[in-house]
Amino acid sequence: MFTFGQAQTHHSDAGFDLGVSRDKHAFTLTFNNLLVAVQSGRSSAPMATRTFYLALPLEDPSKGVEIAFTLQGSVFTQEGATGTLVFSVNGQTMVADFPANSDQNYVQQLKFTAETASECRLGVFLLAGRDSNNSNAEAFLNVTSIDAEIQPSQ
Repeated sequence: MFTFGQAQTHHSDAGFDLGVSRDKHAFTLTFNNLLVAVQSGRSSAPMATRTFYLALPLEDPSKGVEIAFTLQGSVFTQEGATGTLVFSVNGQTMVADFPANSDQNYVQQLKFTAETASECRLGVFLLAGRDSNNSNAEAFLNVTSIDAEIQPSQ
């Protein structure tokens, strides 16, 4: 049966806390600064990006694993601005596009499946952008947490 290891092997500079459940079948990542923003003003660039990556070992591998990932955060975009979230685990990817006039908390999910895996390589890419001709448009996008749970074997 797969379980999550405690020590991440690689991670980016975004601040986070990692909590692994006692049985090592689930974890929660919480972030204090995984965000991207494009602010109004002529000197502000029309696009901004932010990335996060983490490699977390899987222990006691058996054949086949399924892990449910849930990302939570918020997005705010004005007319002329958009936000994009890309989340990838070992090459399996989900994309969420947030159009102009978004103002919401979101929950996005990815079901990762693999026959064998020695680690989970998580990657998050955030993109906020605005129309270059609309210097007043603003966009904000963040990720506040990522939850993961190894699903029971079939």
